[in-house]
Amino acid sequence: MTEETGRYTIFKTPYGWMGVVKTQRGLHTTILPRLSLDEIKAFLKKHFVIALFRDDRGLASLKDKILKYLSGSVVKFDETLDLSEATDFEKKVWQMASTIPFGETRSYDWVSRKLGDPKARRAVGRALARNRLPLIIPCHRVISKTGTLGGYVAGVNLKRLLLKIEGRIW
Repeated sequence: MTEETGRYTIFKTPYGWMGVVKTQRGLHTTILPRLSLDEIKAFLKKHFVIALFRDDRGLASLKDKILKYLSGSVVKFDETLDLSEATDFEKKVWQMASTIPFGETRSYDWVSRKLGDPKARRAVGRALARNRLPLIIPCHRVISKTGTLGGYVAGVNLKRLLLKIEGRIW
């Protein structure tokens, strides 16, 4: 059995420092904008026990896609994802969130109904909160059925910003 390793990159965006981690299985984590490079490094140290190696060159195309997205362009994130730590339900919720087009939103209620369980709205919210790949899996596009933003793991202000980038104004 080989020891698992991962690769990462950290980069500056107009909204702060971001990072991504890719394991041997695929893209594992997107770290949303933080104020400092040190915050990204602390996140990596806290959340990863596997050996991580910096790979700015190998992850440059993903970085470029994220920067293009943050500038308001429609980007197709088609990377292989490492969802090995997710439950089957989380994978279904994330897949459904991934079908929401750029610049559009759907409700937690819509997701739960699409999954065949209209009463699972809160479970959908919990699954979205566990999404390690925000932007790639666009959980920010899921809002409450009343039109309010609902929650977001990185804060409602960042959710609002991402929706503004996509042309939705709140």
